[in-house]
Amino acid sequence: MHEIAQASIDAPVNPLGDITTLIAFIANQYFGNFALIFAMIYSVIIGNKLIADQVDKGSMAFHLSSPITRTQYTFTSIIFSISTLVVMFGLIFVVGYGVSELVQPDELPLEKFFILTLGSLILNLAIHSIIFFASCLFNRSSHSLALGAGLTVFFFATNMLSGMNESLEILKNVTIITLYDTNAIIQGGSYGAQLIILVGLALVLYLIGILVFKRKDLPL
Repeated sequence: MHEIAQASIDAPVNPLGDITTLIAFIANQYFGNFALIFAMIYSVIIGNKLIADQVDKGSMAFHLSSPITRTQYTFTSIIFSISTLVVMFGLIFVVGYGVSELVQPDELPLEKFFILTLGSLILNLAIHSIIFFASCLFNRSSHSLALGAGLTVFFFATNMLSGMNESLEILKNVTIITLYDTNAIIQGGSYGAQLIILVGLALVLYLIGILVFKRKDLPL
């Protein structure tokens, strides 16, 4: 890892970031790429299927014919989505730290790894809230995916490009992924305010999604 890091210092494009330590490698490569991609894919699929896909296929009429309200249905969908993401990142933390202790004992700082995992969870909740809002807004699954998944891919792509070259750093201003500052977390910098903004964004979009779905006309 050290040799690869040294070889990429003077490269015109460096997609790896800092990988000189185990925690830096996990922050930049795992939480910055792999965990983010898989959690995004999950959020896109589950966020679209719970609301818009049910309306598009006509299944929503069956759900709402039972003694539950639209608010109850959407709120339950949010609780389910949040719970599954919490379980997902809980497993990432437990298994990740356990394996690191077996393979490279005492190399992974527990507190920083926990905050990285928590921050990634909060980021993905914010991303899921965007997809959920799009799912509540549109009756067609294709339209919901166009907005929710489209914004998600845009955020991920701009975040990757902004880290490849200094001339592209301006792209950090157009993606919410920037609010999850892994460098600040591992270096002991300021990151709390950014995570609070992500939590606020998620809460607002979840609430708006519930209200939009409650008041809109459904083709039932």
